[in-house]
Amino acid sequence: MLPKRLIIGLISLCLMIRCTGGNERCGASIRGACPPAWSQWGDKCYKQLSKNLPWAEAKQECIKKGSVLVVPQSQEETEFLQNNMHRQFWINCSDLQVEGTWVCQDGTTDVEYSNWKTGEPNNAKGIEDCAVVTASGDWNDVPCNGDSPVICQRPAPQLHF
Repeated sequence: MLPKRLIIGLISLCLMIRCTGGNERCGASIRGACPPAWSQWGDKCYKQLSKNLPWAEAKQECIKKGSVLVVPQSQEETEFLQNNMHRQFWINCSDLQVEGTWVCQDGTTDVEYSNWKTGEPNNAKGIEDCAVVTASGDWNDVPCNGDSPVICQRPAPQLHF
């Protein structure tokens, strides 16, 4: 029998449970479990870097922090980032490998959500290969060498049971 104090402590952690159907394995993301100076939304932790950087440097700085450059996967996530971090920021999307073929990755998987502004991406002047979330919340392709705010993301710590 578990002590009452332990049970109450576990409940107070505000576990967000998600179970996968087939294997009966459950995972719990603990609210407030992100590292210091990181903010949590859902099952992710976010950190805004203190200086604006070019896209490639932004990606490297996030990797150094054990994270990746952010890619919002919903309008709600975009709004959270804009309201709590910065209105405009780099996202981990580019067509650097094949012009016109945009790849957006959230760590290891391709992201299906996109929110391109009408008429974008347009590769203006043939030099727009990286993406930002604009102040209005939509995406735009821009030159990769400009400096923009940086938000890194990483999974929130998980418990598996």
